[in-house]
Amino acid sequence: MEMEKKSTVSIKCMLIVGGAYASYTIGSGFATGQEVLQFFGSWGHPFQYLTVLVSMLMTIYFTSSCYKTGQIMSFEKASDCYSYYCGKYVGYFFDIFSLVLVFGILISMFSGCGSTIEQYFGIPKYVGAIAMGVVSAAVVMMGLRRVEQVLGFLGVVIIAYVIIIGLYALATSGTSMSESVANLPAYVESGEVLQAGVFGIHNWVLSALTYGGVCLIVSVPFLVSLGKRTSNQKEALAGGIFSGIFFHAGVLLVAAAVLLNLDDIIVKGAQVPLLAAMQIMVPKLAWTFAIVLVLGIFTTVTGYLWLISGRFAEDKSTKSRIIVAVLVVAGVFGGAIIPFNLIINVLYPFAGFVGIIFMIFIIAKDIKKVGSRKAVTE
Repeated sequence: MEMEKKSTVSIKCMLIVGGAYASYTIGSGFATGQEVLQFFGSWGHPFQYLTVLVSMLMTIYFTSSCYKTGQIMSFEKASDCYSYYCGKYVGYFFDIFSLVLVFGILISMFSGCGSTIEQYFGIPKYVGAIAMGVVSAAVVMMGLRRVEQVLGFLGVVIIAYVIIIGLYALATSGTSMSESVANLPAYVESGEVLQAGVFGIHNWVLSALTYGGVCLIVSVPFLVSLGKRTSNQKEALAGGIFSGIFFHAGVLLVAAAVLLNLDDIIVKGAQVPLLAAMQIMVPKLAWTFAIVLVLGIFTTVTGYLWLISGRFAEDKSTKSRIIVAVLVVAGVFGGAIIPFNLIINVLYPFAGFVGIIFMIFIIAKDIKKVGSRKAVTE
């Protein structure tokens, strides 16, 4: 009876793990619709579905593997998981790269915040970026983790908005998907819609893999820690399957909302496609999404500032505050100047390529573990 109990899968645990992964992974790029448009929507109908499918399968694999590792391993620091998969020196490279990438994503957060405020409220982009920088820096410097924890539920709220907007777009659209994207090739050709590519190579399969890669490379320690919530390997696998399906269901709905309103979004010249779609479909409620989006970006920004500063200094120390100040000034400066869609287009595919390399190490580790188990049984 005891063995049977240990092999059961808790639906509650599966939902918690999957929801936590989705909330963690959603950032300004996803919630604004910009990264979904570049990585998935830009390939047109029906390739956006195939791209989502490939990315989902990749996500299911790496989340399941990391959850399984977290379920059986105890690391002194969560970041030690990089060395576990790749060895000491290569693992150290991935560890440092992930921190550099987090800083790059911080820039995209400030840019996304500024673009959201500019698009809806008409306030200059740099004002929104500076305001986000001042508030987030103050919260982190004062050690007000409670603020970030209280607003942590916004990830779930954003997911709910995404689902509602996507379903509403599908239910009310007067045109088919193929008709809505008829002008997409021309928009890609003119640069009005940017397409994800690595080293000048543009391919929908590569786009799917790099998207999965960027989601992986910034989340490995979090995924391994999340695996501790599972009680057995079957539960870890179930959590990985649900994580991949749940998150990519959101991706599909964002893509649907954006693509079904693509022509109007292009006319607006919107840097925040999903907000533009809501302004077109439900203009009276668009302000609520704009506010939730900005608050959601705030929780991610503060979380990343704590993550980077915490690696080098004690919380609320002078050193920590200096690090936060430097990060915010550099992030605001970059975010205010560099177009939001360009940051996504340059940073994310390259980071995703590195993530693909890390994925190879995960696969190699899994094969080695399977080989070790077979050797023991023989």
